[in-house]
Amino acid sequence: MQFRTVFIVALVGLLVITGANSIFRVNEAERALKLRFGKVERDANDLPVVFEPGLHFKLPFFENMIKLDARVQTMDPRPDVFTTSNKQFLNVDTYVLWRVNDFSQFYLRTNGQFREAEKLIERLVDNGLRDQFGQRTLQDSISEQRQDLMEEIRSDVNQRVPEYGIEVVDIRVKKVNYTPEVVLDVYEQIKSERRATAIDIRSQGQKEGNILKAKTDADVQRIIAEADEYARTTRGEADAEVARIYAETYNKNPEFYAFLRSLDAYKKSFSNKDDVLVIKPDSEFFKYLKDSSGK
Repeated sequence: MQFRTVFIVALVGLLVITGANSIFRVNEAERALKLRFGKVERDANDLPVVFEPGLHFKLPFFENMIKLDARVQTMDPRPDVFTTSNKQFLNVDTYVLWRVNDFSQFYLRTNGQFREAEKLIERLVDNGLRDQFGQRTLQDSISEQRQDLMEEIRSDVNQRVPEYGIEVVDIRVKKVNYTPEVVLDVYEQIKSERRATAIDIRSQGQKEGNILKAKTDADVQRIIAEADEYARTTRGEADAEVARIYAETYNKNPEFYAFLRSLDAYKKSFSNKDDVLVIKPDSEFFKYLKDSSGK
């Protein structure tokens, strides 16, 4: 009786253990690869058997499940120094996003070790960066062409990693720093560019100033010419009016006309206190000074 009880207990324990080893759960972030006798199990289409998230069954003791992370992985390698085509050195800091897209191939090539895959990716990305930076100048490397550079590297790496069952989702440059040797050259280049810009601005200002000055001089000459012409015209009209007035005066009273003309002559002759006039006292010039009638 005691032997029978022990047998039943042992049988129940064996069933419990067998049942526990027959059920397994796959999390949302994982995929499970089935191994039978240590080899990857394949279906009727010769594709590896991969279990999606959820509860699944397996044959205990004969089948084993390898759970692999299916999420996008972030790899942040150490910054490295790269040389541009014009022999300038840059400290470049990058990060890589990658994931497993063929779990069977990934397991066979890396034994499920993510660090092994990252070593491969790091080596390929490093080679790609050296090649791409080596084809570009310092200015191209820090300009908007950097996006094209990253795309070319990602495309090149993805052509080399399918046999490892992985895919590079994205490659980004976090930061590009000049090495100390390059900083001085960059500063000199910036100063040279600023000097060239200043010279160009001054030259353009001088050119515009000359044009404005020439235009102003032309306007001044035109205004002076117009004013001179207007003055001559006005003087001519005034002289004509004076002549007309004198003529009318002469026609009306010749003696009074002669008196006015003599007064004009006196005024012009003695306009300055230093003026000296040497003339005979009985000259006709002084006749109106002696007598208002000029006799």
